[in-house]
Formats: sequence, C-alpha cells, structure tokens
Amino acid sequence: ILFRRAARVVAEARENCRVREVELGDRTTPPRVLATDSDGTTHEWRPKFVVDATGRETFIANRLKVKRRNPSHNSSAMYGHFRNAVRDCGKEEGNIIIFWFDHGWFWFIPLKDGVTSVGAVVWPYYMKARDKALREYFMETIAMSPALSERLAGAELVAEPEATGNYSYVSDICQGENFILVGDAYTFIDPVFSSGVMLAMNGGFAGADVIDARLKGDAAAESRARSRFDHVMRVGPKEFSWFIYRVTNPTMRELFMEPSEKANMKKALLTVLAGDLFGKTRFKPGLYAFRAVYYLLSLAHLRRSLTAWRRRMFNIRDDSEMRLSRG
Repeated sequence: ILFRRAARVVAEARENCRVREVELGDRTTPPRVLATDSDGTTHEWRPKFVVDATGRETFIANRLKVKRRNPSHNSSAMYGHFRNAVRDCGKEEGNIIIFWFDHGWFWFIPLKDGVTSVGAVVWPYYMKARDKALREYFMETIAMSPALSERLAGAELVAEPEATGNYSYVSDICQGENFILVGDAYTFIDPVFSSGVMLAMNGGFAGADVIDARLKGDAAAESRARSRFDHVMRVGPKEFSWFIYRVTNPTMRELFMEPSEKANMKKALLTVLAGDLFGKTRFKPGLYAFRAVYYLLSLAHLRRSLTAWRRRMFNIRDDSEMRLSRG
C-alpha cells in the first residue's frame, strides 16, 4: 500500500529490481547503489541518502557485520494461510487472537478475502524434533490446541506451510553518516504482539525528519532528528521486549488474562500493546505498577517462577550450546 502510494505521489518506483551492492560514502562522497532488474540490466544511482527498508534481509547490517543474534530470545515458527477459518463476529472479526500451548503459542490473524494467517511460534527444540513433512507436523501441532483446532475444523490450507528458525536479531547501529535502517532492517524480536508495522512506521516518521534536515543542510536540526530517531528505534523494541521475554511465564499469562484496573495498569498495558509509545498518553506510571505486580507475584510463586525461568534459559540457548551439551 505504501509503495503504491509513494509511486503515485512523487517517488520513482522500480519493481523486480534487486539491490546488489551499496557503498555508503561519507560526508563528502555520496553513496553508490548498484541494482539489477528482471532482464539483467544493471543500474547505478548516486543518492544523497540511503534508507534500508529491506526487512529481514537486513542488507546494510549484513554488509557492515553489525547484525547479531538476540541473546535474550530464540524462537522458531511454522505458518500458513487458511481459508474459511472461524473468526469472531461483527466489529471483532479482524481481531488477532493468540493461543498458548505447551511448546509455545499460535497466532491467528484474519486477512482479506476470507484468508487467515495461522502460525506456531515454538522453542527451537520442538522444531528440531520434527521427523515428518512440514505440513503434517504443522497440522499435528495445531491439534495440540483444542480452541484453535475448533476454529480451523472446516478450514482449508491454501498453500504449503513455511518455517523459519531463530529469527530474533538486532543490529548494533540504526544509522550512519549517509543512511538509516528502519523496521526489520534494524531489528526483529517476535510477532507475538504484531508490533512490526507500527514500529516500522514510527521509525519511518522519525527517519524522514533526519533526511529532511540533512537535505536542507541544517546541522543542528539533523543532530536533534538523529537523537530522536535513535530513541524511537531503540525504545519501541525495548518496551515490547520486556513483555515478549516473559509471555510464556505463567504469572504473565495470568496478568494478561485479567489485568487490574488499579493504578491504571490495564490502560498502560493496552497503550503499549496498541503501539501508542510516542503519543500523548501518560502510561509510564501504570506500566511501572504492572511490572511491580508481576515481580511481586513471581516472588509469591517463587518455585513456579524459577521453573519457568530455568526452562526459558534452557530453550533460548543457541545451536552451538545445544551441540556442546549433547557431547
């Protein structure tokens, strides 16, 4: 949608054109971009500024070797599209639904034309245990959730499911002299709260201010805009991460199911999950209260909390640690 809009308004849009190389230049030398279109023709551009919006391809971060695995999170996912899944009714039809199960959680995201995206986010050990075709394993996994299975009882899988592993990452930088990284080109944590588009849009707005000041030659405004951009890119994922890292904890599940109205905790929770992190809503006090209650309840159920913590630490180990543990 945004791509088409940009093409209609002002941008020169190129489709089926793949960037092959980027030289980022410096303050006196403009960047250089090489790309190849569908018929093999090579194009070269000398832009004044580069925006990396390549998503999980993380083009610039990979070339600068600043992308690293997120040491605090490690998940794998299987996902597919279903037609005729049972959705909620009326205004609730487009609601995203989350289902928990023993090995992780499922997303249920209604799309257009009666298609629903369904995915299972699981700990890596569960994906490594797969001993059959992905489609069969995916359907067996769905069967572990009676509530989700009921919604998919009359649904049809419209294409073969796909899988991805260990997709949580972060880059050490989000900007440079002649470039910025926005959205998943900078970091990706987990799809549990469907925050990706919101975070990318916020980053895009803040990044536009950087570019505007740079092109106008206003050094003071550019410095302020870069500070703001850095804040937006880092704070958004950080706020969501606190919840994501604890979403499988029993205490967090209980708080999610029945958030308290006291101290504006429910309002703060909804504000964060709705993505209103940089607006005028005053949510910090309620958020701090929510976290305090979480920690107090965790202490009250210390044995359960320690068991959940140990399980999480075991499950987020990277592949090298898992190989070593097996001798």
